[in-house]
Amino acid sequence: LQSASGPKSCFHQLSITDSSLQLSLFSIEPTMASEVPAVACTDPLLKGASAIQGVTILDGGLATHMEALGEDIDHPLWSAKCLVCKPEAIQQAHTDYYAAGADVAITASYQASVSGFKELGLNEEEALAAMRTSVELARKAAPAGCLVAGSVGSYGASLHNGAEYTGDFGDMDEAKLIEWHRPRITALIEAKCDVLSCETVPSALEAKALAKLIDEVKHPAWIAFSCKSGTESCSGEPFLECVKAAASSAYVVGVGVNCTHPSFVKDLVKTCREYLPKDRHVVVYPNSGEVWCGETHTWKTGTATADAAFVDMAKEWIASGADCVGGCCRTSPATIKCLRGAFPAAATA
Repeated sequence: LQSASGPKSCFHQLSITDSSLQLSLFSIEPTMASEVPAVACTDPLLKGASAIQGVTILDGGLATHMEALGEDIDHPLWSAKCLVCKPEAIQQAHTDYYAAGADVAITASYQASVSGFKELGLNEEEALAAMRTSVELARKAAPAGCLVAGSVGSYGASLHNGAEYTGDFGDMDEAKLIEWHRPRITALIEAKCDVLSCETVPSALEAKALAKLIDEVKHPAWIAFSCKSGTESCSGEPFLECVKAAASSAYVVGVGVNCTHPSFVKDLVKTCREYLPKDRHVVVYPNSGEVWCGETHTWKTGTATADAAFVDMAKEWIASGADCVGGCCRTSPATIKCLRGAFPAAATA
């Protein structure tokens, strides 16, 4: 029995020889990782992996912490409202997360859009300037060596009805999504974010649009999905199909999940790690387990995951293949401090 491997497939060759006959049988098993293009950019997340275990710690829920700081963000722009009304509060929130041990801060541009800023009386150029400000505020707060991820929230978030958790985007198709996302992504890149954080993506459709746009702008990015189970995105599609769509870009350096119940994450991580080549990161930053109601703009009654339990689950996610870990809605600097304690930075271990 002999075996040989090629760059795109695994071949198993069985040769049976006697005095009169030689028979060769081949079976071809496609290697899924070979479907993913090689990374075409410098990977900024390698710089962020400061922990002994090779784990990059992301920040936690920005809007959650801003509410804790006393800000009212019940607005179509959510925390992005403060880019215009109270930028110092955003900078303080970033400072607190970095102080808790985060290697990466995600900007306050998640729900930022030109149409949303019009409600504050801003024109298009002023809206794009506010998006650039989101990167500048995080950069001012960042200690040396830490990263700034420019948040590119799902189109559904701009609808302010919870569509980022359903994938119900009306008549939006791939081309329209690319055009809608382009100005915000361009603004974040102009402001020199280290990496784009395309997040709370509910569907393969939006992932395909983002992947094509990321290839166009040639900037490092991760794409993180909102999921309703350990096997499905929030649109109801198989999670693997969403991962494939995201990983089709040569500039997507990581794929994963965010704003998803933490109990689903382990299985989702396994799907990512089994499909992605080793040079791609698995990025996870789930919420606390509470459920947001997009219609009432309130958190549904439920049991939040305590920080200690969150960290215990994070250890399982990392053991399953995740290497960038943080929190989303209803997690706090205290959550990130616990994660940092579990995965100490090399300089302080």
